[in-house]
Amino acid sequence: MKAVFAASTSRVIKYTACAALMFSMLVLFGCGGGTSSSPNPNPQPNTTSMQVNIGDGPSDRLVAVSMTIASTTLAKAAGGTVTVVSTSTPVEMMHLMGTMQPISLMNVPQGSYSGCTVNISSAMVMYMDPATGQLVQKTVPGPMSATISFTSSLTVGTTPMVLNLDMDMASSISIDGAGNVTMTPTMAASMNPGGTNNTHDPEDGGMEHMTGTVKSFSGNSFTMSMMQTSQDVPVTTDSNTQFQGMGGMGGMSNGMIIMVDATMQPDGSFMAHTVESVMSMSGGSMAGGLVTSTTGNPVTQLTLVMHEGAGTGMTGSNLAGTTTVNVSPTATFNIDTDNVDMSNLPFTPVFDGSTVLKGQRVEAVSSTGMMQGGGMGGMMGGGTITASEIDLEEQGLSGTVSGYTGSGAPTTFMLTVPADSAFATLAGTTAITVFQQPGTELRGMTAITNGSTVHVRGLLFLDAGAYKLVAGRIMAP
Repeated sequence: MKAVFAASTSRVIKYTACAALMFSMLVLFGCGGGTSSSPNPNPQPNTTSMQVNIGDGPSDRLVAVSMTIASTTLAKAAGGTVTVVSTSTPVEMMHLMGTMQPISLMNVPQGSYSGCTVNISSAMVMYMDPATGQLVQKTVPGPMSATISFTSSLTVGTTPMVLNLDMDMASSISIDGAGNVTMTPTMAASMNPGGTNNTHDPEDGGMEHMTGTVKSFSGNSFTMSMMQTSQDVPVTTDSNTQFQGMGGMGGMSNGMIIMVDATMQPDGSFMAHTVESVMSMSGGSMAGGLVTSTTGNPVTQLTLVMHEGAGTGMTGSNLAGTTTVNVSPTATFNIDTDNVDMSNLPFTPVFDGSTVLKGQRVEAVSSTGMMQGGGMGGMMGGGTITASEIDLEEQGLSGTVSGYTGSGAPTTFMLTVPADSAFATLAGTTAITVFQQPGTELRGMTAITNGSTVHVRGLLFLDAGAYKLVAGRIMAP
């Protein structure tokens, strides 16, 4: 759900696109005596649906990291392996701070697994030089790999499972004094049951803000095609599915860009909670990423470091590149309030052509496709779109807590980010006031204490000269 917040207290709800998250559904083949296949409609005997997610812990100077996962295998406790990713899959990591995205969904042989290996063929890294304030883009050649030994064995029984792989970006990527980048992937794993919590949180087996184009549809189901997947993704709807900006399945057409929230069912299939129309006509495009420059007031042009995309002209090579967004004079500006409690704030959140900021994460939606080429400063992965809509999206920040009130409505604290972080360089400040709302989720922690380091994910605004972030989630590092 998108809300347009004006300087007055009126609130206009606009049903448009939500943050895109990337998803890959692969038909996979196991080795070492096991097989794996798509979870529906005909799973092999003695196999169970598993969702594999990936996310990251932050590294302060990094703006974008696009890496190509060449393959991923699970190690059987009894010996042998099962392949769970076999097709090259591009993934941008920095927009995943505080969340996860599915990279694979398959049926795996039931049994016990002791670890996982992720093989990466190459990576593109974009970071902010704090001395010059300039973006630097580096290619990191592969191959590289991360091998994770599970602290507790992953046991696959008769009910769906979720495997979460969390990449520690600060430990994985090093930048020396000369600006050279090296990468040694470091990951940790956790497991959760799937199909039991009726949630679209990926860590618990859901699909959140899954964005792509409609490939086909029939009856109460459809398939999506996405920039960062090698296979179409099937989704089912029912009478409880909410359709926003479209007239139900009857309003669906091939080539339209949509966003889907979905829940894993006990049998491993997925049921849509919400289907939103991002761009109803075919030939449109969406580019999402971090704003690194603006032109004009009201804004006439933005530069984004690309984190995600969908629609015509978008390719995996655009990730971790720069995209020029020409802003139409009639463009609408919206706030994606999904998963963020915006109630009873002591300030009026504003996002419009005069308040879009460097350091914010946005999505730009166009009725036409992306034109390739023209990366800023000769960087790879460049492109240009003309946006009729700019949407403010959630982003992650990491820092130290001070001034925590511990009570009141809302509860607030000051988050101080590192002085050499990309945000501090772009925004010119290290201080952000965080609003912990009644609907803010605490994950991996039960309380917030002064002096502690936390990761915060939410919506960022500039109000009365101060940066303010309304938190959807606060996490332990």
